[in-house]
Amino acid sequence: MLKSVFDWLDLNPGSYWLLTLAASLLLFVRLGIMLARECRGPVRPPVVPGWRDALVLFLFLLAWRWPFLLVASEYNPDESQMIAGALTLGHDPVFWRSVDGGSSGPLNYYLLLPWHWIGAPLDYFTARLTALLLTAGALFVCLRTLARAFGRAAAWLGLLPAVALFATVSHPELTSLSTEYLPMLLIAVAFGLLAGRAPSDRFRLWAACFVAGALPWTKLQSAPVGLALIGWGGWQVLRAPGLTTRLRWKQAAEVLLAAALPALLFAGMTAATGQVRTAWQRYVLQNFVYAGHGTSSSLGETMGALWDNAGIDGRFTLFVSTAVAGLLAAIAYFLWRRERPQALWVAGGTVTLAALAAVIAPRRDYLHYVLLLVVPLTLWFGAALGGWWRQLTAMRARVVLAAVALVAGVVPLVTRALQSGPPVYGRFAYHWRHPRSGAAAVLHALAGRGDALGIWGWACNLHVESGLRQATRDGTTLWSIVDNPQKAHHRAVYLADLQRSAPPLFVDAVGPGAFSYTDRSWQAHENFPELADYIRQNYTLVIDLQDARIYARNGLPTLPQLNRARLRQLVNQGHSPEEFIPTPPTRSLDRLQRRIIAQRKTVLLLPPARVEWWLDDDVREVSLELGFNPSDDEAGRSRGAEFTLEIEDAQSTRVVYRRFLDPFHQPLDRGLQTVRVPLPPFAPDSTLRLRTDRGAHNNDAWDWMYLAGVRFHRDPHLVPQ
Repeated sequence: MLKSVFDWLDLNPGSYWLLTLAASLLLFVRLGIMLARECRGPVRPPVVPGWRDALVLFLFLLAWRWPFLLVASEYNPDESQMIAGALTLGHDPVFWRSVDGGSSGPLNYYLLLPWHWIGAPLDYFTARLTALLLTAGALFVCLRTLARAFGRAAAWLGLLPAVALFATVSHPELTSLSTEYLPMLLIAVAFGLLAGRAPSDRFRLWAACFVAGALPWTKLQSAPVGLALIGWGGWQVLRAPGLTTRLRWKQAAEVLLAAALPALLFAGMTAATGQVRTAWQRYVLQNFVYAGHGTSSSLGETMGALWDNAGIDGRFTLFVSTAVAGLLAAIAYFLWRRERPQALWVAGGTVTLAALAAVIAPRRDYLHYVLLLVVPLTLWFGAALGGWWRQLTAMRARVVLAAVALVAGVVPLVTRALQSGPPVYGRFAYHWRHPRSGAAAVLHALAGRGDALGIWGWACNLHVESGLRQATRDGTTLWSIVDNPQKAHHRAVYLADLQRSAPPLFVDAVGPGAFSYTDRSWQAHENFPELADYIRQNYTLVIDLQDARIYARNGLPTLPQLNRARLRQLVNQGHSPEEFIPTPPTRSLDRLQRRIIAQRKTVLLLPPARVEWWLDDDVREVSLELGFNPSDDEAGRSRGAEFTLEIEDAQSTRVVYRRFLDPFHQPLDRGLQTVRVPLPPFAPDSTLRLRTDRGAHNNDAWDWMYLAGVRFHRDPHLVPQ
């Protein structure tokens, strides 16, 4: 049945736009009814959003985002690391003994365990569905918070930019499950509890501070936001009317105790399981090492790099621009009317600044960090718009403000609708038939249910796709490879874990095309002598896939069943990566503009442009995915461009492939073009160069060619005889 459904979806890409149109009409018709009622004046008593609003919100997000749930490969390595950790906790639930989350705390990993308890697989689908549920939950809490203060219609208007962001975003770092989704929900809950609290309601105060105190146990990076929320709770106590000094101090102590309770609970858990020293060394000390390791950029450079990364698909930049423009307009209005800022507006701004500090503190351009900023900025913007809305008494003024807010919310939807549909259309059945990479297919054939897998390098996707839990607490061996003050500690713990679990399979995920670690000369497991000895004595190399060497434990019963032909068959059954991977890396890509086109990472090649790669001796073919900006194709603005592949060595330059693409005049040249080119024999230290040249009349206007994928095919696989 699933095969029939996926085949139908592949043949009917218009189904996506029908679903988004239906969900959008449902949302905006409901909002229009609210606005028609509330533009005349405030509704008494205010209507608090209920389950119908939650359902409409979730269906709207699901209608735009559901194709991303069905892609059978990782969008971001953190996504795989969280799933692999949850797989492992299902066998041993003691965090820091079975799983080290690195910069992520235990709550993010335990979050996925309910899927395991009900028998659902821990895979990309359930992980991304979890992210979608957390997003809908956080936005709904924001909606209720704003509605209590300003009414339901104003709350929806303030929420629209964030809803449009999460509906239309296509950046891989914002469409995968990341460590910021649970903090995003907790920030919304803590803020909502504090915003809707009466001075005498101590339970909501305790609950808010408890939730804020739990934030560092999702991600230590979110601690500044937690401190800001706890500070707001303390400020409410200090400003509460009618309290004696003794009662103020008592309630302030209660605030601190409620905020510290999550830390006390985790301290008790780690003490009971003997993991206090490990937790301190790996979660606290190592996070400070992480914040300072490999970063030399200033805060300004960090913010610029984050903005550039967000500009790949432009959705987050559009959200921030809308929110900032709305805030500035509201501030100007309040100054003109000489209105005093409301407590909710001040709190939103304070928490937003704390979130901004948390985002840039590690000084890295990882876009998923900005998820910590979305909820505070939405609440700040919503409080500004809601305060403005409440100040307006004339129906005409409210209609104008509502119209402007609606346009701001609709623009992201319209611009997204003008682009092509999700690229998984046409590949639903492919992903269903090929749920694993070639390496994961080999591992799945060798391993038994419930087995463990040891990995050196960074390839948590192999745990997810093979269903094998971690043999060591380290999901990645980052800190065992790169130089850092705790390298010896991490190596010793890794080797001890591996020896204790004695997994049937081990993978060295270092080599050309691997994620992060491509140089075997200093990054492979052989550079850890004690580990190299252990592997050499207890394991046999099964296959070398360049980006992963798979080893089986000596005497593994399934090993004799995999001859050379069967191994090749398994590797060929694996799916190809979905995101842009220049294999091997090339410096010439660094200067090129990156952008998301049809939900794929690409680099833009405005002719004349050049990209070069060093060729390893075993490369036999190269495949490329490239095309023209679809909007230029459809508008007829491009006059085409020529791309050329050539091999250069010390003596000569040889053209191995040349093609002129003319998408306006040749319909077959439109869309993504896949080219596979056999390479002739070449000398050592040769370079492969991709050139793009101007089209007709030497005119490069609108000739934006993009490169979406490059893969080098090697031969032969190194299989032991």
